[in-house]
Amino acid sequence: MVTAVLFDMDGVLIESERYINQAAIQFFARRGVAVKPDDFIPFVGSGEDRYIGGVAELYGIEVDLEQAKVETYGIYEHLIENSSDAFLPVHRFLKNLYQAGISMAVATSADKMKLDINLRIASLDANWFGTLVHGKDVKKKKPSPEIYQLAAKRLGVDIATCVVFEDALNGIQAAKAAGALCVGVTTSFTAAQLRAAGADAVVDTLEEIEDFSTSVEFEHLLLLMRARSAATAARENAYTPYSKFNVGAAVVSAQTGAIYSGCNVENSSYGATICAERGAIMKAVSMEKDFSAALVVVVSDDKPPAPPCAVCLQVLAEFCQVETEVVLYDLHDACVRYTFKELLPHPFIFPTQRGKQK
Repeated sequence: MVTAVLFDMDGVLIESERYINQAAIQFFARRGVAVKPDDFIPFVGSGEDRYIGGVAELYGIEVDLEQAKVETYGIYEHLIENSSDAFLPVHRFLKNLYQAGISMAVATSADKMKLDINLRIASLDANWFGTLVHGKDVKKKKPSPEIYQLAAKRLGVDIATCVVFEDALNGIQAAKAAGALCVGVTTSFTAAQLRAAGADAVVDTLEEIEDFSTSVEFEHLLLLMRARSAATAARENAYTPYSKFNVGAAVVSAQTGAIYSGCNVENSSYGATICAERGAIMKAVSMEKDFSAALVVVVSDDKPPAPPCAVCLQVLAEFCQVETEVVLYDLHDACVRYTFKELLPHPFIFPTQRGKQK
């Protein structure tokens, strides 16, 4: 059960990373040092102590970090308040969380000065959040889990029931080390990089998350996002030298909630080809003897999104109920939903097994 959502600030609630990058570059330029934008990448999400201090160490420069941050934040504020593209469409999602009774918190490695600037620029009322945790509140910055553990403690919830939204690799590592579910946001790093860092699901912005009004609906959306992310990652490993048609699939266990994924693997003898859906099912059955699918997700580059083939539907019939949800995605945002019965209304079921499908 999800009790709280913990947000990183920069790159999640406001598109600020490019502006703090520009501000830090200007800070060093004032000291006659020409640093490069990519110099800061290893320190994204770890707070300005490391963001500025790490690059200063890289160039062998001694700086007073407290003074450096104040100066950099001043430059940052001027840059971002005169920007036209710092706003991220997050208000609808926040409203949905509030209506669903899910607590919210901000946990940013930045200092309070920057947090306050961001809240003002993004038109976010601090009262929307049960707590605001900033870099000065913790001894260890991300990737340490301390900041997310503290946010959960202040909210009075178990970190294992929290979902973290993060755009930085350091932040994802912090969330996972804390024991939370983590959704990566692709404002600073690619989806592949976020998944490699441990993100359970990936979105481009919070805007793409569908409306919901209850915690149960939100948890189902999270499950969809996680299954879609697993299927998308599997698709990248597809072996398709003949068709060049890559597909990824994921099935969710009705018993354990575990997600199993697969990709299509072609063969010179086309009859030996294995589709993604069957690959996912075989993996699931190998892990859970009495597997039953609560959800099936398929990701392809077709438009509209491609459904399972007839052979895969017949195989899925052994493990799906008539109302099992089958969700199809393309590589963008197109989504088509079916019940299993809609895709295969009359599967062949061996007489002794017919009571299993309801």
